Amino acid sequence: MSGVPNGRQQHTKGRRGEAAHHRDDLDFTPVRNGMDFLLSAFEHLSQNDGEPDARDLKYAVLHLQAAVEVLLKARLIREHWSLVFNDPGKAKKSDYDLGSFTSCGVQAAIDRLNNIVSLDISKDQAQAVRALAATRNALTHLGHTGSAFAVESQAALVLDFLITFIIDHLQPVLTSELAYVENKMEELGGELRNVKALVRERSQRLETELKPLAGRTVQCAECQQWTLVLGSREQELRCRFCLAALSPSAFAAWYAESYTSSFYDADAPHPIRACPDCNACTVVFGAVVSENRRANVDICFGCGKDYTGWVTCGPDCDCLVPPGQDTLRCPHCAGESIEQPTSAETPRPRRRPDAGGPLAFETEKTAR
Repeated sequence: MSGVPNGRQQHTKGRRGEAAHHRDDLDFTPVRNGMDFLLSAFEHLSQNDGEPDARDLKYAVLHLQAAVEVLLKARLIREHWSLVFNDPGKAKKSDYDLGSFTSCGVQAAIDRLNNIVSLDISKDQAQAVRALAATRNALTHLGHTGSAFAVESQAALVLDFLITFIIDHLQPVLTSELAYVENKMEELGGELRNVKALVRERSQRLETELKPLAGRTVQCAECQQWTLVLGSREQELRCRFCLAALSPSAFAAWYAESYTSSFYDADAPHPIRACPDCNACTVVFGAVVSENRRANVDICFGCGKDYTGWVTCGPDCDCLVPPGQDTLRCPHCAGESIEQPTSAETPRPRRRPDAGGPLAFETEKTAR
């Protein structure tokens, strides 16, 4: 068809006989695609003067998670195209050019960026991305009921990470798309400050209230804020930032899964123990409290008692006993006539199958 750009007719007849105008082809490279998702997330977060409604929050999460995934993989591609394959050993350039392959997940992308590209994505940053991904999956596949404060906090943390990642690790390796990304980043700068300000204002309002409680305040696994105070001895613990509420044993399991490496180490002792005071599986080994975020403590999520330095009774008993006594045996094993539990319910997190929230908890009996 001579005289027509790209060999295509610019005008054809539609179903009703009218002329159909020319439309440009889609042209989203990975970098432009990721930046477009990021722009969309900002647009949704900035609605209603920075207080987006539930629908805007939902699409902010979906598009922000997509931006993270695409831009992390865009950086992998700069290192080598095969690194975005789920199995790089089976990567074929022809499949990559066609986009006909299964790509790696976000956690695998983070691991490869750290281990192969030698970047330094911290454990806290990776945890923030995982938390947002869990919310995104719940919103996409299951439905989600939860705190708007928690979602905003998750978004702010991931936005902070992603902006830093783009500036430090993506822009330096760009050529033809560098000017485009720099222009978009200038647009996003002010909006990021607005989103972070919402989270900061709420955190500052809680700061005075939480300061005397820093010795038993831990990071909430839902919103990642240091606003979960232990030791209330109530049936539910409630985060003071996002208002997420669960039983102490459920929060202990959730925290152990999110923040303790031994939770996934089959050779390490399980990081949850029974509290001698509460008589429930609520002591988390290796927790970190706000008062000293560089040290680990063993603390009960029910009563808030610090068991750091306590030891287990013996090879066949996980009961905690204080150090320094004549015999390191619990009262039950020492033969004292007091009632001791023969089994304990250890909460194990699972993904909720309904629309009731991002996580639910089921219990399984573990014999002592």
